[in-house]
Amino acid sequence: MIIESIDYLDRPADEVYPLVRDHLTELLPYLPDVESIEQKSYVRESDDRVRVVNIWKAKAKVPSFVAKMIPPDLFVWTDRALWKSEDYSVDYELEGFCYRVTGTNTFGPEDGGTELRISGTVEIYPEKLKIPKLLWKKAYPMIEGSIKNAVQPNLTSLARGLRAYFEAQKE
Repeated sequence: MIIESIDYLDRPADEVYPLVRDHLTELLPYLPDVESIEQKSYVRESDDRVRVVNIWKAKAKVPSFVAKMIPPDLFVWTDRALWKSEDYSVDYELEGFCYRVTGTNTFGPEDGGTELRISGTVEIYPEKLKIPKLLWKKAYPMIEGSIKNAVQPNLTSLARGLRAYFEAQKE
């Protein structure tokens, strides 16, 4: 499953990029699909490269049919990211209970603002779920949808959250 989004922010990349890299938790009130973000590590490897590890917890809506079959940890993931300021990008890997997302986001300078390009590939490992074989065909699409509905909005709603953050700063 592929996740892609392109958005434009009317703020310079020199402002947007370090905000997301260094102050992500300040955006939490503006990310409605996120319950929490906990920074586990922040290592500056050079002037242009920073490695960050965050633990994310999504607010998830799960169909009642599968709610009993999936662990609460399904909507918690570890985000390992390498931020590269020389090209305003971040390579990331999100690792959850039975899935992994890898991708690159860019915060490219564009007409005085920022083009925010989100791209990622989601891999699901269903063997980690303990679902009876009789229910598998019915449950798997719902579980896949629940994972997509938890991860995708947290990636693609970043631009909306950034806009709300910057609006709140004006007040």
